[in-house]
Amino acid sequence: MNWLAFGVQWLHVLLGIVWFGYALTTTFLIAPPLRTMPEATLREIYGRLAGMGRRVFPIVGMGVLLLGILRGTVFGQIDSFDDAFGTAYGLTWVLAMVLTIGLFVNGARNIGPAFEAVREAPDFAAAVDRLNAVTRVDLVLFFIIFTCMILMRFGL
Repeated sequence: MNWLAFGVQWLHVLLGIVWFGYALTTTFLIAPPLRTMPEATLREIYGRLAGMGRRVFPIVGMGVLLLGILRGTVFGQIDSFDDAFGTAYGLTWVLAMVLTIGLFVNGARNIGPAFEAVREAPDFAAAVDRLNAVTRVDLVLFFIIFTCMILMRFGL
């Protein structure tokens, strides 16, 4: 067994679980009960979540992306440009990479600032609606990437 390849795969999956799991947990388990809390409390909670996300998710996102590149190339089936763009596996891998970059950009340009805006926005409800909208974009991207991971496991 190639223990380095094992470690890369293990860490790639773990970081992906942290990133995707946070999005799922926040959206479906944390946000619904928060809706009944007072606005001042919610502003504080969203501010704390924004602070944590600002510290953790740039590292997690870059780790997922870099390990995914290693997993597909050094430890995977992508040995050339033709492999990346001329095989089903390669096209699926490229799609996953592009969407992961999209996730990273959406997080940095939209989700992070939307979390910050909730804390200070004069129109709290509109700020929460904006955060929910950009979070839904992330969830769609995550589900497509997750599907790509499963497809690649089966050589597609």
